[in-house]
Amino acid sequence: MNNNSKINLFCVPSAGSSASIFSAWDKTSAENLKVIALEYPGHGRKIQQSLSHDPDFLAHQFSLEILAYGNTPYVLFGHSVGASLIWKIEEKLKLLHADHNLILKIVSARPSPLFQNLIHNYSHLTDEQMIKELRLYNNFPDEILNNASALNFFLPIIKNDFILSDNMLKKPIFKSSVPLMSVYGEADPYIKNHNIMESWSTYTNKWLGAHQFSGDHFYFLDTTILQKMLHLIQEKIYLLMKTTLV
Repeated sequence: MNNNSKINLFCVPSAGSSASIFSAWDKTSAENLKVIALEYPGHGRKIQQSLSHDPDFLAHQFSLEILAYGNTPYVLFGHSVGASLIWKIEEKLKLLHADHNLILKIVSARPSPLFQNLIHNYSHLTDEQMIKELRLYNNFPDEILNNASALNFFLPIIKNDFILSDNMLKKPIFKSSVPLMSVYGEADPYIKNHNIMESWSTYTNKWLGAHQFSGDHFYFLDTTILQKMLHLIQEKIYLLMKTTLV
């Protein structure tokens, strides 16, 4: 990849998160990598829109947003439940004959379908169980978890996203010709061993490896770790583009 090559990195958030979780990425990435955080309806900058836990609807909306950025090579990065959704996005882009610019998919902190027993039935949790789950993920501020009015606002959003996560488990994930890599934090409570992320290799014809970083489920919130991960992504993109040009 030469210095003039422009790549868009589209990021899909996790359950209970908004696009703001990726706010530091564009400042940290190389100039030729433009980070674009996608937003779920009913979250963050789309807070006025109705929530949705329909994977097909969300994937279609995100596909249209991706297309709006024009005829530019791009990467799909999905964190947690967002990692499963990037398969649906790819499917919708194929239907729109717009998947030719997709050069790489990145799965973050989501066990492969071979280990889906680790992540099922989130939608059946009680409010108390959801709060316990959020504490386990170590990302939700205590000032929200300990505030009844704040929880009344956020719990419906989280419940919606947990239903989305369960709905994604019902959707088959196909083997793709697009290069794929996985990334995760070594202290993630639901990724007990490397094979859980290495097994994503089953779902691509071009596997680029599973890569572990320090940290928990939200490992990339640490600036130093984020820099390392983005550097790795940029290296993989460079190699892919170089191979394409040969």
